[in-house]
Amino acid sequence: MPIKRLGGGISIFVGPAPQKFIAVSFCKAVLVAALLWIPGTAAADAQTAPPAATVTTLNDAEFVQLDALTPPNPAAWRRVQLPDSWTQTKRPRNIYGWYRLRFEHDMRRAGQQALYIPRITNNVEVFLNGSSFAVSGRLLPEPTATWNRAQYFLVPPSLLKPGSNELLIRLHPDGYERAGLSTVFLGDAELLDERYQRRFFVQTAAPQLISGLLGVMAAFSLAIWIKRRNETMFLFFGLMALVAILRLIHYYLRDTPLWLALTAVPALAWLTVLQLQFTLRFAAYEMRRVERVLLVLATGVTIAFAIIPLAAPSAYAGAIVILYTALTIASPVLLCVTGYALLRQRSSENLILLAALILNTVLGAHDSLAYRELLGFDQPYLLPLGLPMILFAVATLLLKRYVATLGNYETLNAELADRVAQREHELKDSFQQLRQLDQQRATAEERQRLMRDMHDGIGSHLMSTLALARMGKLSQNDMSEVLADCIDELKMTIDSLEPVESDLLVVLGNLRYRLEPRLNAAGITLEWAVSDLPPLPYLDPENVRSVLRIVQEAFTNALKHAHAKRITLSTAVDTASNRVLVRMTDEGVGNGANGGNGGNGGSGSNAATEAKRNGRGIDNMKNRAAKLGGQIEVIALKGGGTCVNLYLPLSLRAESTPL
Repeated sequence: MPIKRLGGGISIFVGPAPQKFIAVSFCKAVLVAALLWIPGTAAADAQTAPPAATVTTLNDAEFVQLDALTPPNPAAWRRVQLPDSWTQTKRPRNIYGWYRLRFEHDMRRAGQQALYIPRITNNVEVFLNGSSFAVSGRLLPEPTATWNRAQYFLVPPSLLKPGSNELLIRLHPDGYERAGLSTVFLGDAELLDERYQRRFFVQTAAPQLISGLLGVMAAFSLAIWIKRRNETMFLFFGLMALVAILRLIHYYLRDTPLWLALTAVPALAWLTVLQLQFTLRFAAYEMRRVERVLLVLATGVTIAFAIIPLAAPSAYAGAIVILYTALTIASPVLLCVTGYALLRQRSSENLILLAALILNTVLGAHDSLAYRELLGFDQPYLLPLGLPMILFAVATLLLKRYVATLGNYETLNAELADRVAQREHELKDSFQQLRQLDQQRATAEERQRLMRDMHDGIGSHLMSTLALARMGKLSQNDMSEVLADCIDELKMTIDSLEPVESDLLVVLGNLRYRLEPRLNAAGITLEWAVSDLPPLPYLDPENVRSVLRIVQEAFTNALKHAHAKRITLSTAVDTASNRVLVRMTDEGVGNGANGGNGGNGGSGSNAATEAKRNGRGIDNMKNRAAKLGGQIEVIALKGGGTCVNLYLPLSLRAESTPL
């Protein structure tokens, strides 16, 4: 089938054609139409799309001074360039200044529009196309100070019109020396808000934050100086921080009292002097004569700036320029002096402080030039931004001292721990030696006591018995009795060595175990009526032996002299007198005639030698009880019998000495 080609790249079949050729031809036609339509649509969109977000810089203005609160009628406008300084043009400060700025506005511009003014002095009211929409601070009756505060205003969309727009700014100098208006920026609110926030931080927020840090560091430093008066470095740093706060307050206060504004200038002189004094003490370097001279000069500056505003107000601005110029010239000299002092002993904190002083000197020179508007009207003051470097240097010094102190404490603690461990080891060795010596001494004393007891007791009886036996004057019964006494003495010595753990009942129980068989063999009944007793801490072997001797002597008297058939032993606690009682009672003929005290009686019919011996036995009992801090009572009972009361203290008094 023949094919005929048409313009535009479209092919059709002439005559009958299959369906697939028709479909292909149709798709080609749609594709070509789309390619032809898309470029036209893109061009149309490019013509209707809104312009991108932009910022317009307004630095070409018209100016007129008129004492009017509303936009002026046609007046003698003259062209000026922004930024515009009234100091440079020497305009009067008591008349309002009007600025007229014109700009073109495209109504297709999307987004909120804003007005950004980096610096004005002192206040402004802004009109757009004859309508007021923005005021900086309080204009009347007493204006606020906005000399160091950037301005940011949102522009009402209803006041904007397509094409040419007129922006009027009424400036209120309020007699402020450094009046003027910086470059004005108009455009997208988000873009200008970023610029405003950066400027606001440098001019206002940063001095506020730094003032807070200075206040904390001043309180901290003065507290250190109060506790450590020899650390005068912290005194001067605290005073320097307080003066710096006084200097910075007017940077962000809009309602600044007159006295505070007047102290801001001499505060800079005092800040320089205190900074020098602090730095010299920081570097441990003395220059007392230079410090005295600077103190005198700072005092003179303070007095002068207190008098000049009252006596010659017109000379106040010139005096400020002179002072700032003098400080600008003196700063490099003082920097060289402090730099020499800091570099004598190089350390991290000294180098940081030196860097901080260099930075502050540079920033101070910048601010001095900015005050004289040699760098332009809208330059911000940067000296407050250098103060944190000094704070950082002081913080570094304190941190270094703190770490060094911790290190010293750790070293000291380690040394003390070693010394304590060494001393503990020495004490352990000494204790072991003392313990061995005590054991040896106790063993020697116990050996001596046993030897003394054996010699004075058993040995004495045996020697006397041996002498009588050799002379033939000792019968067999007497020999048996003497030997029995010696055996009792030996057993009592052994009993005294038994551990009793301060329990008197254990002592008495051992004596009962040993004596009861002999008493029963002699036809004597022993009644045991004891009750619980508190522990007696002083019951050592020697004192136990003394108690045993006392009780055994009482039993012996009842057995040999009273001819008793029943002996009762009982115990009790005398709480009122803080003592215990051991009572031995018999129902014999009595044995207290020669040894009793207070109510004692006698049986009356013993032999003279027996009475004499009985008296010596009771005296021995009393002596032994007294050495234990106790007491013996021997009481003759009515109807026959004797009661022997042994009182022992619960604790041995210091004056009591063991037997």
